[in-house]
Amino acid sequence: MKPVNSSLGLTASFLLACLIVGPAGAEDFPPRKPGLWKIDMSVSGTQKPGHQMQMCIDAATDAEMYKFGMSASRGMCDKQEIARSGSTVTVDSTCKLGESRITTHTVIAYDGDTAYRTEAKSKFDPPMMGRSESTTTQDAKWVGPCPADMQPGDMLMEKGMKINIKQMMNAHPGE
Repeated sequence: MKPVNSSLGLTASFLLACLIVGPAGAEDFPPRKPGLWKIDMSVSGTQKPGHQMQMCIDAATDAEMYKFGMSASRGMCDKQEIARSGSTVTVDSTCKLGESRITTHTVIAYDGDTAYRTEAKSKFDPPMMGRSESTTTQDAKWVGPCPADMQPGDMLMEKGMKINIKQMMNAHPGE
C-alpha cells in the first residue's frame, strides 16, 4: 500500500498545483521568496497521515510552474474562477481527469512571501481511486537559501527521493 499512498500524495500535489494555477497568471498569486521551502501535505482518506517535502525555487521556476499549470488545465478545466482578496486567493474549478469530473474549492492564505497554507476540497464524479471526495492541505514555509546540492526545481521527497519539477514539466510540454 505504501507505493499507492506515496504515488497518490505526489499525484495529488502535482494535480493540485496544475488545477489551482490553471488559467491564472503570476499576478493572481503573491510571489514566494526564492530559496528552500518545506511543505507538509496531507490528503484525507489515505492511510499515511501526511507527506513532507522540500523544494528549491527561484522566480523563474515559479513562472515556469504557472505557465505549465495554465497549459495543463487548458484542455481539462471548463471552469476556473479566481478571486484575490489581500493575501488570500480562492480558486473554484471544475476539471475532467480521465472519466472523473473534479470540482475543487481551494483557499490559499499567504503569510507574506515566506509561508502559506492551502486547503483544497475536491469532489470526484464518478469516484476516483475509490474516493468521491478528498481534502488536501499544504502548509509551506520558507526555511532559507537552497543548499548547495539542490538547484531550482528540485523536490526532495520522503526517504531521500529527489525529482526536478522542471524536468517533469519539460518531459510533458504543452500539457
